[in-house]
Amino acid sequence: MACDRDRETIYRMRHEVYARELGQYSPNATGRLTDALDAFNHYIVIADGDRIVGFVSITPPGSPSFSIDKYFKRAELPFAVDDKLYEVRLLTVPQPARRSLLALALMYAAFRWVEARGGTRIMAIGRREIRSMHVRVGLKPTGQDVTCGAVTYGLLPATMQDVQDSL
Repeated sequence: MACDRDRETIYRMRHEVYARELGQYSPNATGRLTDALDAFNHYIVIADGDRIVGFVSITPPGSPSFSIDKYFKRAELPFAVDDKLYEVRLLTVPQPARRSLLALALMYAAFRWVEARGGTRIMAIGRREIRSMHVRVGLKPTGQDVTCGAVTYGLLPATMQDVQDSL
């Protein structure tokens, strides 16, 4: 699990990937990306020694909001938002390591973390370009897509049983 000192590295990696590389956000002078959910998110990191080489964020139930609230109305979601639903977000692996198993390892760690806390369902928004990876691990495309900057995301819910069956 990420500690407080890891967060600055995570925010800088987010800026590098989501602003500079993918164009989801405009680059900024601080070279870091954060949002209000960071006060509630839990980060799982993969490190090589002291160097973080990937991370994923989990927003637990009971948080004031989820990131999908920026894009979708809860009344239009094809699943209930309750105390068993977790949002898995910001799956981030820098370009040089994208063909490795880091992304799958991070997703597996997030699923296990949710399961260990009694979660029965997860949701995510995943980039269209890597949707096949999300489907392979049990996430189900809803056909509800949204564009943010230069990136198109799709809403992807799953039950933990869906994930277990796929893995």
